[in-house]
Amino acid sequence: MSPFGFTRSRRAPGSTPDGRRGVARTIGVSTATLTVLALSAVSLPAQAAPAVQPTVSLASAATAPAGWKLAWADEFSGTTLNRAVWNVANRSTYGDGNKELACLMDRPQNVKVSSGLLTIAARKEATPITCGTRDTRFPAGRTYTSAMLHTKNKLAFQYGRFEIRAKMPTTQGTSKGLWPAYWMRPAAGGIGELDILELIGTGKSDPYSADKVSQTIHYDYVGTHRKQSQVHKLASGNFADGFHNYAVEWAPGSIKWFVDGTLTYTRTLSTTSWIDKAFVGKFYLRLNMAVGGTWPGSPDANTAFPANYQVDYVRVFRR
Repeated sequence: MSPFGFTRSRRAPGSTPDGRRGVARTIGVSTATLTVLALSAVSLPAQAAPAVQPTVSLASAATAPAGWKLAWADEFSGTTLNRAVWNVANRSTYGDGNKELACLMDRPQNVKVSSGLLTIAARKEATPITCGTRDTRFPAGRTYTSAMLHTKNKLAFQYGRFEIRAKMPTTQGTSKGLWPAYWMRPAAGGIGELDILELIGTGKSDPYSADKVSQTIHYDYVGTHRKQSQVHKLASGNFADGFHNYAVEWAPGSIKWFVDGTLTYTRTLSTTSWIDKAFVGKFYLRLNMAVGGTWPGSPDANTAFPANYQVDYVRVFRR
């Protein structure tokens, strides 16, 4: 999800996610314990007090994979986004390096928390939206809007298991130009990009790909080392027909990707000599959906808007 483009860089549907919150009181994990774990991973400016509190359902600790402990989670309970953790880009043209089309907005039409879900919505606007004061590409306004959330300067981790449960908007034939992603970048800037998931939508004449997700690492955006990537295909169904689980386990000398609990891709020092050079220090989280760009292409007449990228939870585990 590099700002320079993919080729160069970088629950079943329903009103409630599942029943995991109902057993919150039955497990032996205290809120204080989870708060300490979460704060131990926070990367904050030196002058700031460590005020970030984890939005954690205690029941989520019961689902920790063997050998892992919950460090932080956002279950997207309630009706408001946790602004102590998430930044939301507003009237941002981020992605212009990819020739993306959407103005990234911080407003309820594009970012909403309700019924236990975070929804990032891409929209086609009836009236063009002016995107800041430096939008030389679209000075009269942009036809498309979407959103990007990130935890830069608020929350960052070095190593761990990074997990998300989400439903994608990439329905076959009616999602051309959509590009949802969950990825990580270094808190201090510089090299290294870890793409936990990227999907692209399709038009009516495109080959079937609603069952495919890309998993990628980048060293940098100038070609010092080629990105390493693979496409995982579901055994049945597709990523738009319900909620699926995506995870990365990042350790010294190793990055492993999982989909619905199945190991799908592994990079180690034997396959990627630069892995420990690019992936060192703390990384922060990014959640976004691009519209258009050099990889997915532009929306077409069949692209259905609004298009909703729905996130049930984001969780981070540590050994």
